[in-house]
Amino acid sequence: MNVVRGIFSGIFSFILVIALVALGIVITVNHTILNPDFVISELDKLDAYSIIADEVKNQVPKGEPYIAQIVDETLTELEPWLREQAVTVVYSGYAYLKGEEELNIVIPLEQVRASLKENLAQAIRESPPPELEGASPSQIEAFISQACVEIDNQVPQQIEINEALLGPEIVTQLHKAKEIIGYIEIGYKALIGLAALLILIIALIQWWRVKPITRYVGISFITGGASSLVATIVTGHFNFQAIQPDIPPEIGAKLPLLISDFVYPLQIYSVGILIVGIGLIVLSVKLKSPSAQNI
Repeated sequence: MNVVRGIFSGIFSFILVIALVALGIVITVNHTILNPDFVISELDKLDAYSIIADEVKNQVPKGEPYIAQIVDETLTELEPWLREQAVTVVYSGYAYLKGEEELNIVIPLEQVRASLKENLAQAIRESPPPELEGASPSQIEAFISQACVEIDNQVPQQIEINEALLGPEIVTQLHKAKEIIGYIEIGYKALIGLAALLILIIALIQWWRVKPITRYVGISFITGGASSLVATIVTGHFNFQAIQPDIPPEIGAKLPLLISDFVYPLQIYSVGILIVGIGLIVLSVKLKSPSAQNI
């Protein structure tokens, strides 16, 4: 009979290990990928706004140093604005994906237009382009006014992001993402319930004897914690840039930090259940055996 109990306890302990490892992964995803605060923090650490600005600068024709100077000054001024808009987009996007509100993001571009006009006017007044050589101050101001009108025509007052404007293909992908996030949230609760149920089953199989219960559950916690901890260490030392060599150098240099931040919640979780497991094993050793208790 004890052998049968041991076999079934071992089976459910193994399932418990799988549940604990899966729970750690879900917790990590909830605290990182699905956490807007984490995403915003990582964007700051990656200096993503400067990377975006550099990409925009690279789009300026190399033979247009005049325009490049204006774009450079404008982007430098707009970096705080860009971060502010990124925060708005991230929070609104996550609220939509989690089903908390409809997708309706509005990004005002008045500050962009004003900064472009100001830098353009300043550049023209300080160093007029060749076509304005010998022009009078009034002609220069007229040229500036015309250029500002062109900016107003080219740059809209705001950018709107909603399902109607995104198109059916993108909306379909967003709906799939919402479903996946919903499954993850359900899985989080289900895994906690499953782990508790498995511990209860092990307790019932062992007829509520504390010593074997703590031993089997402790081994499961140690195995699950150690497995997850090893996975975080391996992931932290894995060279993802070797697999994806097309990763921009600016991001590749900071990729180890990003990976470290991503696996940090799993490390905390792994160490936590590992400590609990060790504690349960120590407790099982100190407890009297069932035969000593005449059970």
